[in-house]
Amino acid sequence: MKQILRIVMFCIPMVIWSQNMDNVHLEEYDLANGLHVILHKDVNEPNVIIGTKYHVGSKNEVEDRTGYAHFYEHLLFHGTKNIPQGELENIIFNAGGYCNAYTNYDVTYYYQLLPAHEFKLGLWVESERMMHPVITQEGIDREREIVKEERRMRYDNKPLGNSYFDLMSELFTYTAYGHNMIGSMEDLNKASKTDFDAFFKRFYVPNNACLVVSGNINIEDTKKWIDLYFKDIPEGKKIKRPKNFEKPSNVKQHTDKYIKGLKDESIIVGYPIMSQSNSDAPVMQIITSILSGNSDYSYFEKNLIPEQDTIIKRVNATADFWENVGTLSINATVASKDSEPYLLQKIDSQLELLKTKPVNPLVLQEVKKQFVSAYVDYFYHAETFADKVTNYYHLYKNTSDIKALLSDFEGVTSDDIQRVAKTYFDKNKRIVIAYHPE
Repeated sequence: MKQILRIVMFCIPMVIWSQNMDNVHLEEYDLANGLHVILHKDVNEPNVIIGTKYHVGSKNEVEDRTGYAHFYEHLLFHGTKNIPQGELENIIFNAGGYCNAYTNYDVTYYYQLLPAHEFKLGLWVESERMMHPVITQEGIDREREIVKEERRMRYDNKPLGNSYFDLMSELFTYTAYGHNMIGSMEDLNKASKTDFDAFFKRFYVPNNACLVVSGNINIEDTKKWIDLYFKDIPEGKKIKRPKNFEKPSNVKQHTDKYIKGLKDESIIVGYPIMSQSNSDAPVMQIITSILSGNSDYSYFEKNLIPEQDTIIKRVNATADFWENVGTLSINATVASKDSEPYLLQKIDSQLELLKTKPVNPLVLQEVKKQFVSAYVDYFYHAETFADKVTNYYHLYKNTSDIKALLSDFEGVTSDDIQRVAKTYFDKNKRIVIAYHPE
């Protein structure tokens, strides 16, 4: 009886959340210059998010010119023809808001949170950023040193700081997903104003952007101001997207790296998986959580690192999904350099369980509950919703598919898990990187 009640309790928030998503009001349209607009009205939100997401990330960079997308994340805060240098953030702050940005492989996103009545200010700032940015050589030189220091702090000065990019470089081509998003030091040093101007002209155009306004807004009034601020920005040329992502089949399956400052033997086991819009992506997310989620049910926690095992010190799995590719990485710390065969045998045994043995229904239900809880919190805030919905526009087939996100998780079965595990967990396609203390 307790088990039945437990399952019913898990289902309640799913039903409520599904009903709320059915009531989410999204209005989408395009301006004549190609700018896509998403309006999301939420009367319970006292603030408003105004964001511009550009369909450009580090995968759009070419060899010898890496790091430009992230560099521009910095440069477009400097100023415009109508916003003095260094004043953009102050304008937002003085209006009671804040602004930020991020860059990844696929997109660059600039956003502002403001009191709802200040939405026109946010629209003006984003239109200025798109139409009138002022990029100076002095600004480039100053920001170049900031970006280089960011790379040192986040990646180069940490023993395993570049391990994720090591994995990506082994699996995918350098000019797409195979280089550090922040760029190489060599490319950052030689980047010129001419290069940056060309990069901006190519990618930071309305037909490569999605404008989102999410919060307590008047839809018709917002449309009028969007038209006023953005309609006269000229459309850019059609953008050519990269097409070659995966390396040839003769990928090096094992790599040894000796790292200064590393204390423990560390191993990454990486599998290429599906892209984020693939219908099996929710299945893989659930698989990852079963392998390395809550310690009450995690296969790795329960089966690989019991107290009597002195070889495997730590092991966890992480799945990352991008527009065109994905990776499942298993990161472990082991006792010695000779521990790798033992670790791989143990990992393979757990992956084989996923392939051959149905997942306990209560475990599967518990994992689904965890995802539902996370997304309920995610979608109840204008800031996180705006980020997610613009991803759906750029990286999925239809923006409205976001409303099916919960049902995609709810529909995952034990058979799906077995099928996806058999499809993607192929020893012949995985890579292993072993990190040894220098």
